[in-house]
Amino acid sequence: MQIRKSFLYRRLLLSVLMSFISLSALAQQNWPVKTIRLIVPFAPGGATDQVARLLGMSLSTQLGVAVVVENKPGANGTIGADMVAKAAPDGYTLLHSTSSIAFTEAFKLSVPYVLKKDLVPVSLVVNQPLLIMSSLQSGITDAPSLRAFITNKEIKPNYGSSGTGNLTHLAMYVILQSMGIQAIHIPYKGGAGAFPDFIAGRLDLFADPINSAYPYVHDKRVTALAVTSEKRSPLLPEVPTVSESLLPGFSMGAWQAVLAPAGTPVEVIDKINTAYAVALKDPKIHARLASQGAEAIGSSPGELKVFLDAEINRWEKIVQSSGIKID
Repeated sequence: MQIRKSFLYRRLLLSVLMSFISLSALAQQNWPVKTIRLIVPFAPGGATDQVARLLGMSLSTQLGVAVVVENKPGANGTIGADMVAKAAPDGYTLLHSTSSIAFTEAFKLSVPYVLKKDLVPVSLVVNQPLLIMSSLQSGITDAPSLRAFITNKEIKPNYGSSGTGNLTHLAMYVILQSMGIQAIHIPYKGGAGAFPDFIAGRLDLFADPINSAYPYVHDKRVTALAVTSEKRSPLLPEVPTVSESLLPGFSMGAWQAVLAPAGTPVEVIDKINTAYAVALKDPKIHARLASQGAEAIGSSPGELKVFLDAEINRWEKIVQSSGIKID
């Protein structure tokens, strides 16, 4: 009798387990059935936010559910990244991040999540150069006037960034340091928050992805000095590269990528990846990104993993060789 009870118990347990597995498989098959949250760890209106919203609209149309962009700025993207890292791994919370997430890893900054353990790659989406700019009040219009400005200024010049340790900070830091310029760094929570001060002349210099910076240059509210790509941007062909004008051999891109909480089913990751691939191949979206100086890329999750590892390794070497420290 005891043996029979034990047998029945095991049968019941197996039945429950098989039912759970079946329901889980069905949930993955039917995904998505509710709103998807796309977390942007920077302020609204900036370069990352613009791209996330553009692609989010395409995902919503393709997947048949709302894709809501939520801005969670702070700590150079750490607040938003941590929120996604701790979210349920069901595909309904995604992170639209930037190169800052690789810098955080390369600089060994203390964060409440472990990148390679808590987040998994979905897709690389875009890459774009930064635009190095000066305020109209500074009188800086090109490389020679930048050097003259530094030489004649009694106090240290300053430069803004979208956050300590991200690409906009490091690009300016490396360029200015290579020119022998000691400048004061003023971090903001995203590029959109820095532009009012920059336009007002409270910042001398600023670097921002070209897609969000272009309108301010076009309206002649700030001056474009150089672009960080290897070649000049079709968006601003008259603006030289940093390599041409300020620092020979220098190039740097601001990339954006989508990640999900670790444990998200592979089938769901593949569905999200496919949706991004379709969005990035859409001629209208492709043209919209190109008009902002951004290059639509797209990748498999595996390709993004390889890319992330290479970026982290690249910046770890720069950290070790240059002694740059991020407090």
